[in-house]
Amino acid sequence: MVTQAAVLSPPKPGRPRDAQLEERVFRAALDLYGEAGWAGFNLTKLAAEAGVGKSSLYSRWLDRDDLLHCAFTALVTCPGPVGDSPREILVNEADFRLREYLGPNRSAMRRLFVEAGNAEDPIICEIYRDVFVTPLSAIHARLWDFKLNGELPRNTSVVRLLDAIEGSVLMRTFCLPEDVIDCFLEKVPAYVADLVDDQLHHHEPSRQLED
Repeated sequence: MVTQAAVLSPPKPGRPRDAQLEERVFRAALDLYGEAGWAGFNLTKLAAEAGVGKSSLYSRWLDRDDLLHCAFTALVTCPGPVGDSPREILVNEADFRLREYLGPNRSAMRRLFVEAGNAEDPIICEIYRDVFVTPLSAIHARLWDFKLNGELPRNTSVVRLLDAIEGSVLMRTFCLPEDVIDCFLEKVPAYVADLVDDQLHHHEPSRQLED
């Protein structure tokens, strides 16, 4: 099966694809980015972290921009609006975000969230759009469809509804002590179900926004 990462960064002539090497490099790339940020992300450090020769990186990826973008594409798959109802879509989104913010990619995801606001390098802005802006915009549009169809109350603010879910998830993960993460992950399905039900049942804005 051809992965999205392979399409974005196909192997160069004479260098056959090595799935295990790519997986190791991608994992090391997100770990290094999460730890050092974009300013500290370079191919010398990455090669050492991944246990590969630097020439292996240059033979497969154009530069550090290309490599980090491919790593996020391969390891962070944002589902967008998944489900046939507002509740299903919001539950799936909250579940995805919680697991990404608390799972193996958590340091990279948190770093991206923080750095994107002041990013000067276009690749960080592009990755941020892929991971946050585009999937959330698609969810926003889908919720508007439900509102127009009468499956959400007419006075529901789609912006505030989605903000409440995303904000709750973000605060929960940033405030959660490291030593209870594994325990909390077991409770994620119940947590997101209650979170979404609370918002759908009680999210009654005082005025309708043009959102």
